[in-house]
Amino acid sequence: MSAPDSVSVIICVHSNNRWRAILEAVESVQCQSHPVLETLIVVDHNGELEKRLGETLSGVTIIANSHDRGLSGARNTGVALAKGALLLFLDDDAALEPDWVREAAMHFRDSKILGVTSRIVPRWQGNRPFWFPDEFLWVVGCTYEGMRPGPVRNLIGAAMCVRRDVFSCVGGFNHRLGRSTGQLPMGCEETELCIRASAAFPGNAFVFDAKPYAFHLVGHERLTFGYFIRRCFAEGKSKAALAAVAPPSAALATERQYVARVLPRGVLRGASAAFRGDIGGLGRAGAIIGGFAATFIGYVSGKGLRKGQRSTHSLALRGSGETP
Repeated sequence: MSAPDSVSVIICVHSNNRWRAILEAVESVQCQSHPVLETLIVVDHNGELEKRLGETLSGVTIIANSHDRGLSGARNTGVALAKGALLLFLDDDAALEPDWVREAAMHFRDSKILGVTSRIVPRWQGNRPFWFPDEFLWVVGCTYEGMRPGPVRNLIGAAMCVRRDVFSCVGGFNHRLGRSTGQLPMGCEETELCIRASAAFPGNAFVFDAKPYAFHLVGHERLTFGYFIRRCFAEGKSKAALAAVAPPSAALATERQYVARVLPRGVLRGASAAFRGDIGGLGRAGAIIGGFAATFIGYVSGKGLRKGQRSTHSLALRGSGETP
């Protein structure tokens, strides 16, 4: 049996284009002040990358995704093979500060803690766009303005640690959610898992600790306004998909507070900065409005698509004589 603070690290990889980032992610794990039990690198249907990693890296276990292509399937492959009591999921373009594991493991001394996420700091590959608002740093997988330390509905997938018992009880990540190569940058698989786990473990919590931090690479391709809008649209569609498989009250609870409190403050702050001579403030205020609009349109689009799919499915069942 594994020690209660033993940590298995799961890094899911899919593209040769992130080679340097993958090596940095692995190195950041190997340099932890609290040694980990094992590091599993799950390769998402890329034989060339799998071979290259095997020839380059030592001290890690490299495995192929045994499920359908995509992040959820790759993570579930890692969960099934991991031996640690705590499972740390790290993005292949993220890197941990040296005390991350030690700081996170301390939380699990409390048996009521199901999982921990940290502050995620963007590492811009180029200059940060002047118009990019802190309120939308979730677009690039980072901690955004409005997050506060303490209990949270869901963890941030770039760097999160979860008790193995959670998966033993509620199962793995939902394959209907999460990113899949070649599609819009969809998400919410972590959110759905956390909602499911919170329902199964009433009185327990996931927490955000702002002391440890991880860096998340923001590549050149993510620095354009076009990517920003596409990512917001995809997030809206993801939230529609989430609302279809999770209780709506939980699926959108955090978002309601974010829209009602955080975004208006951000617009006012940007406008105030512009009034003081910071032209970028006007850009940030505009990006908040545009990002919200794109997310809302994505959500409505996703809801409409799913409603149409259900109607088509219902008609097909009636035509076959089955009961929907």
